[in-house]
Amino acid sequence: MADLSRPARELLSALHEHARARKKWDGTRKTGVSLSALLRVFRTVPRPRVEDELESVVLRRHLAELYGHGAITAMKGDDGEKIPLPKGVWVLPTHTPVKKVREPLPPLHPNLRKVAGYWENAAPRTRIGYRAVNNWFFSEPDMTPAPKRERALDIFGSRAYSGYFDAEEKAFDELGGPFFSDREALYTLLQMYSAPPQLLTERLVAESDGYYGRIGDGDILLVVENVTTCWSLIEALDGMEDHAVGYVACGMGSSFLASLVGIKMLRHVKIAEIRYFGDLDPTGLSIPAAAAEEAAKHGDLPEVLPAVGLYDALLRIGTPLPRKERRLTKQQAAGRVRWLDPSHQAMATALLCGEDRLAQEWVNLRYLKANSEWLRGMHR
Repeated sequence: MADLSRPARELLSALHEHARARKKWDGTRKTGVSLSALLRVFRTVPRPRVEDELESVVLRRHLAELYGHGAITAMKGDDGEKIPLPKGVWVLPTHTPVKKVREPLPPLHPNLRKVAGYWENAAPRTRIGYRAVNNWFFSEPDMTPAPKRERALDIFGSRAYSGYFDAEEKAFDELGGPFFSDREALYTLLQMYSAPPQLLTERLVAESDGYYGRIGDGDILLVVENVTTCWSLIEALDGMEDHAVGYVACGMGSSFLASLVGIKMLRHVKIAEIRYFGDLDPTGLSIPAAAAEEAAKHGDLPEVLPAVGLYDALLRIGTPLPRKERRLTKQQAAGRVRWLDPSHQAMATALLCGEDRLAQEWVNLRYLKANSEWLRGMHR
């Protein structure tokens, strides 16, 4: 555009801006501008005032300059005036579109052969899902049935898939397409299942109808932040005897703090101590820290303590992955990690002051059934 006069350059720039704003023009194709729109754009462009020149004469001169530059072309026909103007102009492309590189279909595991028919039209995140499941099958994984969110970490729990999902353990909630939408077939193929929520209520404890929170005759209430891990702990504790856990409840995130006082209303439930286990991230630690303060205020509520063995397992076997929550300062982190066992505070501080998180689902059913070290602090 260097060889254009300043008014012509400004008119062309204004036409480009109009096309981008009104037509979502990206510069890779031609787009039309009607005469009425052309006149409106022209009147916004600063130009020297020449009293004896008509607007149409000045506009025709600038248009002719842009025609010669190859920046625009005139539409067929004119407005029929004495000094005719075109019915509109075509704003021509400024650059060629970037050619999309077709992502090749990777070698597929026999269990994923049907993906070949979906690959071409799959959304980018869906292809990431196909790749992750495909790679997992090639790794000869342990196919012991697992809860959905634990299986999601088995498959997507590495930095190779970070940034594609809100949280890796929730990846299956965000994936669509024919392969991931057929839930029955997917659950069978990946040997996973949904974990129903567990609620601690006096009625369910008394009736013992299969959805109960009572797990033994101890007086410790184990509160777990997420549904999946709550279910896995109940499964793992079933049949174990050398512990003082009497009840397991799902804290459901911040609702734990709101329902804490309700523990006093459970007349037939004797709780001497509350142990809590959740994600290691800013929110996951702020919930029990606030609950511990609330319990201390009341004086007649059990103390809220960390499930030391479970946090120890999470820090040891979990894979830190990027989080969306902002970094904390050391001072902010100190207020949250103070609630944890001293042996875990340094590592938790590093997590909070960095960019990663540890999802509690890393302490999965497979680990819980194969070990008992996680019961540290909850023995008789």
